[in-house]
Amino acid sequence: MYLWIAMAVLAAAACLPPLMALTGARRGGTSEPAAAMAIYRDQLGELDRDLARGLVGKDEAVAARAEIARRLIRAGEAESAALGHSSRRTVQVAAAAVVAAPLAALALYVAIGFPGLPDQPRAARLSAPIEQQDISTLVARAEAHVAANPEDGVGWEVLAPVYLRMGRYDEAVSAYANALRILGATGKREADLGAAIVEAQGGIVTNEARAAFERAHAQAPDDPQPRFYLALALGQEGRTEEAIAAWRALIGDAPADAPWLAPARSQLARLEGTAAPQTARGPDAAQLEAAAEMSPENRQTMIEGMVASLAARLEGEPNDAEGWARLVRSYMVLGRPADARQALVDARLALADDADKLALVEETARAAGLAP
Repeated sequence: MYLWIAMAVLAAAACLPPLMALTGARRGGTSEPAAAMAIYRDQLGELDRDLARGLVGKDEAVAARAEIARRLIRAGEAESAALGHSSRRTVQVAAAAVVAAPLAALALYVAIGFPGLPDQPRAARLSAPIEQQDISTLVARAEAHVAANPEDGVGWEVLAPVYLRMGRYDEAVSAYANALRILGATGKREADLGAAIVEAQGGIVTNEARAAFERAHAQAPDDPQPRFYLALALGQEGRTEEAIAAWRALIGDAPADAPWLAPARSQLARLEGTAAPQTARGPDAAQLEAAAEMSPENRQTMIEGMVASLAARLEGEPNDAEGWARLVRSYMVLGRPADARQALVDARLALADDADKLALVEETARAAGLAP
């Protein structure tokens, strides 16, 4: 009942603007007979003033008054007829608007609406058959379930990939982590968690993601997913030779129809095109770790010399993207973030015309913990 009352009120409100426009136009306008009647009334007044001033005789005034009165009566009759016709048209248009608009709206609602459908609160929507629920309702249903059963690992494992497809990456990471914690570690669960972390970090394989992929690879050595991301991590860290070897091994083991084969080949081609000569490379990860075993004085001397040599070489070879990546990473390992930032600025200037090379340096900087 309330629905129909509301619809009637809305229909009436919709009819008000045209009705007001019609009646307003009629009131605001002046018809031709009305204008003539105003002129005749002015003439009668002027005739009386002329008679008082003696400008016309009494007989002439009587004859003129009779003629003006006759014309005034005729104009009044014409005005009455015009007003009657206009009123009838206004009433007809108003009736059409009041009747036709609600009828058209009602016909449309009956055709495409559901007048007999009762309100459906959230609980009712969630309890409807699954095949009748949209994706948002299904997600809400799953969320309600895990909220009531937070130790249901299967529920978290079902919800996690849905979050990932919806672009809710942080929630996907949390869901994968809960599933892994509750159900136990497997190669697939570790790899899924790592992939979600990479998505949440904009494509960067962070230390947390790398650890997940390493655990996944240890449990499932033949699974290509952790191998793919571990090779990607090597490239992002500037360990180009190791990354090239990892990509070649992965591609060599891949079936011809593997969906990840094309991006793997693209990564390999990019790294092979930017690989620096073997000489004057600057410190790599193994060298930096070896330096950690030395005495503080020897370690400082070794690292400073290697980094200085690399920085000097880059002044003459500014197009060496791998060299810039190593320099940035070396400064970060040495605890010199200001120098790392300056090296990144210099790399951006030197590699401004080569987006692929600059991307390698940017990825390395982010992986090393250098804020953009």
